[in-house]
Amino acid sequence: MAAEQNNLAAIISHCKEYGFIFQSSEIYDGLSAVYDYGQWGVELKKNIKDAWWRSMVYQNENIVGLDSAIFMHPSIWKASGHVDNFSDPMIDNKDSKKRYRVDHLIEAHVEKNRELGIQEESDNALISEMEALLAQDDFVGLKNLIDTHQIKCPISGTCNWTEVRQFNLMFATQLGSVAEESDTIYLRPETA
Repeated sequence: MAAEQNNLAAIISHCKEYGFIFQSSEIYDGLSAVYDYGQWGVELKKNIKDAWWRSMVYQNENIVGLDSAIFMHPSIWKASGHVDNFSDPMIDNKDSKKRYRVDHLIEAHVEKNRELGIQEESDNALISEMEALLAQDDFVGLKNLIDTHQIKCPISGTCNWTEVRQFNLMFATQLGSVAEESDTIYLRPETA
């Protein structure tokens, strides 16, 4: 694990030193998950994009290229169910500051038990109970389930969890020159 962290630190250092990629707004503490490409990063990104385009579009007779707007009318996303259903129950670990999808956290706990040879019959019941609680949107029940089974954060190893909350995975923004008259619109979900 330490070797992997050292390798990652070396890669990050190399990318910064040679102008490949930088965390956006880095001099002001950065903006999480947003990056700026330097002179070599732009070239690398373009080459990867061009290689992907050739392999996906030019080499397949049944695929065509399309470049559509990143914003679409909110009625489209409402009609498709994205506004109401494109969300997941999430939970944060207060020590590691990491956020997890509740179902992934519980499933990883069960998988870890199996890998350790701890095949508890309660694991199947845990998955069944989780699925029932998810179907009912019972966030208090999901939190109790995590607490009862002492499911730990894979990073911090602690059970110091926030409450379960619903996170909409659609990015909303406003369109219009005057805030009071602007409409809420959404970025295409694949941008999330």
